[in-house]
Amino acid sequence: MHFVRIGNRAINLDLVSHCEVQAWHDTVSVKVFMTGTANNTPVVLNEDEATLFWKYMEYVAEKPV
Repeated sequence: MHFVRIGNRAINLDLVSHCEVQAWHDTVSVKVFMTGTANNTPVVLNEDEATLFWKYMEYVAEKPV
């Protein structure tokens, strides 16, 4: 299990199926869709939480295996 703590939430990255990023002028929101959730309801991160999460995801994507 790979957890990341963003704000007051802990997100298990093993359960993330996909993310959607919405940028509007200077605000950013990220919708995190996870496997196994009812109706695939996303976790929505706004402003600071969204930028922190997205920076972490970019870091993990560029990290060599």
